[in-house]
Amino acid sequence: MPIQGFTRFRKHQIGKQTTIGTAVAATRVFPYRGNLVIDPHWTDPDVDVGSIDPILPPFRTAIDVTTSLTGPLIYDEIPTMLAAAVRGGVSPTGAPAKTWNFTALSLTATTQDFFTDEWGDDVTADGAQAFGGVISRLQWGFGPDMGPWDVTMDWMYAGVNRPVAPTGGLSVGSNPIFVYGTDTAFYIDDTAGTIGTTKITDAVHAFTQTITNTIDKKQFANGSNPSGRFGTHGWGLSAREIVTEITFAKTSDSIAETADWLNANAVNRFIEIRNISPTIITGSTPYSQNIRIAGRWYTRTDAEQGGNTTIVLGCRAFYEGTTLLYAFRDEVVNTLAALP
Repeated sequence: MPIQGFTRFRKHQIGKQTTIGTAVAATRVFPYRGNLVIDPHWTDPDVDVGSIDPILPPFRTAIDVTTSLTGPLIYDEIPTMLAAAVRGGVSPTGAPAKTWNFTALSLTATTQDFFTDEWGDDVTADGAQAFGGVISRLQWGFGPDMGPWDVTMDWMYAGVNRPVAPTGGLSVGSNPIFVYGTDTAFYIDDTAGTIGTTKITDAVHAFTQTITNTIDKKQFANGSNPSGRFGTHGWGLSAREIVTEITFAKTSDSIAETADWLNANAVNRFIEIRNISPTIITGSTPYSQNIRIAGRWYTRTDAEQGGNTTIVLGCRAFYEGTTLLYAFRDEVVNTLAALP
């Protein structure tokens, strides 16, 4: 019998759902790495039974199904991440270049899009189909080598079907366009109306942005469950923290921002992170990503790059209710016509 179960045959295949408890067949390979973790929470009763060893069988509670996916950031994959992490129900405009606008909602309830994740290897009889997936934490950024942005996505799912053979015939695209640090520029301005005006030149070594969602599980005793026994009825996004950390060389620009950090009163900063690829989609329209945040500096850390000292400033986003009317906005131009 041949040896089976090769790590190089693992893959995640995803599909967008309309209801949290109804899994769908995958439509695309999601080219990121990470194992699916399924915890049914088998628990031994805490009772006296006259024995050193357990006698009673364990019982189950609400299931946890999670995964942490990592890899280089790809333009055509960004909308799936933002739909699951920031805001659902977004569709692109334009053709053949597609423009996706994900503007975070602060003053109204936010619904994230749900996704099915088919995960497994060449032993298809052991495949898993996690469903009702949303992202609780999204982190991306780049380092001093100016290579592709790295991304980490922490997913949580309403339930899982197992074993389920994955949808056949799907393969990853062979020529994805990566988001590179070398193509990224930073702009920091004093007012919301001038955001994207003042470029920071020869100062940024690296950056990391982390979106952390506080997501409440909705579980009810109805005698039935749309996600199966012990599954989740729904998600509630109750809070969100967006932290942007920028590693600066010591220049006049970064020293000025440090002064704002240590000011007696918090100083509003309006940051645009603009990434423009040299790869053209059509005509003169390139792949691009444009992130805008309203933020305030909360932290400073002293670090080093090579033989030089650096400053790492940490900014937390806030809702700017006069001009921007958002805390975070990400506009992506790519070729993805619809979510998988």
